[in-house]
Amino acid sequence: MYLKISKKRQGTRTYQYAQVVEAFRRPDGVPTHRVVANLGQLSDLEIENFRQALRASREKRALVLPPTSKIDDWHLRVAANLRYLDVAAALETWRRWKLPRLLNRLIPQGLDAVPASSVIASLVIQRCIDPGSKLYAQRWFPRTALPELLGIEPGQFNNTRIHRVLDQLDKVDDALQADLPKRYQLKDGAFATVFMDVTDAWFQGRGPELAERNRTKEGFHNRHKVGIVLLCNQHGYPLRWKTLPGKRRDALCLADMVELIQDEPWIGETPLVCDRAMGNAKSIAKLVESRLRFLTATTRPEIGSFTDDLPWKHFCDLAPVGSDLTIEGEIRSAARIAESAGLQRVDDTLFFLDLGIRERVLTFERPSLDYSGAAWDPNELEGGASFVALARIFQERLDMKVHRNRSDLAEKEGLTRARVTQIMNTLRLDDQLQERVLLGEFGYVPERLLRDCVKHEGETEQRQLLEEHANKVRPARRTSPPGPPRRVGRHATNLRLVAYFNPQMFVEQRAAISRRRYQVHAFVDALNCRLRSVGRTRTKQSIQIELNREIARWKLLSVFESSVRPAIDNSTKEKYWKVVLRFDEAEWARRIKHSGFVLLVGHPDLPHTGDELVQLYRQKDTVEKDFQTIKDTVKLRPFYHHTDPKVRAHVTLCMLALLLERTIERTLQRTNLTKCRTAPACFEELRGCHLNLIQSDPAFDLAYVATEATEAQTALLRSLRMAALIDPEEIGGKIQPRSGI
Repeated sequence: MYLKISKKRQGTRTYQYAQVVEAFRRPDGVPTHRVVANLGQLSDLEIENFRQALRASREKRALVLPPTSKIDDWHLRVAANLRYLDVAAALETWRRWKLPRLLNRLIPQGLDAVPASSVIASLVIQRCIDPGSKLYAQRWFPRTALPELLGIEPGQFNNTRIHRVLDQLDKVDDALQADLPKRYQLKDGAFATVFMDVTDAWFQGRGPELAERNRTKEGFHNRHKVGIVLLCNQHGYPLRWKTLPGKRRDALCLADMVELIQDEPWIGETPLVCDRAMGNAKSIAKLVESRLRFLTATTRPEIGSFTDDLPWKHFCDLAPVGSDLTIEGEIRSAARIAESAGLQRVDDTLFFLDLGIRERVLTFERPSLDYSGAAWDPNELEGGASFVALARIFQERLDMKVHRNRSDLAEKEGLTRARVTQIMNTLRLDDQLQERVLLGEFGYVPERLLRDCVKHEGETEQRQLLEEHANKVRPARRTSPPGPPRRVGRHATNLRLVAYFNPQMFVEQRAAISRRRYQVHAFVDALNCRLRSVGRTRTKQSIQIELNREIARWKLLSVFESSVRPAIDNSTKEKYWKVVLRFDEAEWARRIKHSGFVLLVGHPDLPHTGDELVQLYRQKDTVEKDFQTIKDTVKLRPFYHHTDPKVRAHVTLCMLALLLERTIERTLQRTNLTKCRTAPACFEELRGCHLNLIQSDPAFDLAYVATEATEAQTALLRSLRMAALIDPEEIGGKIQPRSGI
């Protein structure tokens, strides 16, 4: 055996690392060597002592220490024990996406001692490994090896810097989201599918302006919450996300995201899959107008408006109970009927019917144009449109107090006071008409026509003048990109329809609604017993209110028609109120006829077969699993922030943490490991390996030595292609010792 010395230069300092190496011959006779022990960083005295000891061992001599030597001089002191391997794996994943370079470009360091990208990386890694509040993050950070790995002193990771970085992150959020899809495509190519869904998250306390008091999706009442829309690809990588007010309906949230991405080049002809929140006719019209290759499921009450070709009549005679004793047989019976009704079998729990391309009349609404402020450049427009754009710029300057008044504005712009008034008067035009003039929908509009229009206060008269003018003038010359042509009103539209039937879902839905029906009858019987005992002490109105509230709780108001009538007890001749129910058989048949069926509505140009579309829609649990990850693993909620920018930045941190988790899981799925298949399991396995700061003598430098990795940890790192994280030379070369230890 002999001592092998490796030298590493880090800045102006040189470090020496020692290994005990043994020479031997392989079975084929080739001489080689193997490492017996890693001794880490040693001083020159320690290296010489080890060499003397090895020489004495080879010569079979005893090594005698000088009498003045003290055993305490060789006592090893562990100065710190830092969480290492799990944070190092997360940081390596972060770096492989080249996110530090992107964030350094978006948020330049300037005079700040610490790059914002390093603070963001620390916060994202914390959400992956040990999520908690930002106050907890400040206590957690010094107990990890992140100060060494990122070159940050623990005291620099403080509350003030975290707040500042969160505000900076919110400002570059749009640019960050615009860049991520390009990185995914460079690595994996074009997206196979894009999934979209919406969830919510609540606050601890009142929250900021975005937070609105409402019922959460988990059923918590009267919580301040916000909505979160997420768009992800087939691997679960987040593409786009948006934080919205808490009371905004899901369909409107999803429609906002559709409008945001419809012109993005990376989506192209990739199918967009969203749930039945976008399945009503109004939302489908918006999807059609977006030109995206969409796939959604219509709501159950609207299935009949798209087609009446579903074989629901074959299931009318089934009355499943759904109990533990009967459910398996009832599912088999429903499956047999589905197959006999002409539905194609995919497996025991799935049958489908491809209805092909069908025509449906949809109502297309004119989009509400957002007031664009001073976003238009007057130099890119002509005629009256340029005056409208200029008037908006002038108004914005007045609102921001750049000019004291119109007279001051005229003086600074080199215009007469009368000319400024003429320009500003164009803002009397209706806001919607202003947008249409700027978009060129009325062709070239001269300034004199606008002066005539603003003489009328009503939008109808103004629009009439502009439309009459538009019929006889040339189109407007403009360099800004025109808005897409839109249909307005009712138009026949081709849609791709595919229905699928789930026998288990059929049994559960039919049994559940039947139980609700019997519960209404049981409640009415109990109510009549109570009313008979109390006579006429209650009012008719109070009884009707209680009755309607209970039936509404079971969502069966349309099925039952109730009335409260006077009655007389034949034996006692006492008068009392009696509730009478009338069951609507037709409405009941309408409510249950589509049990177990789901009708998929898609773009007519989707190239998939019927069963492929069914499987594609059922894969939307990808985005649902993403939401589950950011809610439970990354701990998105509850929020503790009290300003809108920090709430949005917190959501962005959770989405970046989701990206790291999905990246690790996708890498592990391509291996044969059975124990660690998820990111949390991976981090749990790696967390036992710490970074130890060791000192052998006060006169010598501190040395960083990692805990010996277990076989499971080593195999996991090989699967992640991160074996270098436990290599002593790599650790010594990359670690930057912190001060204060």
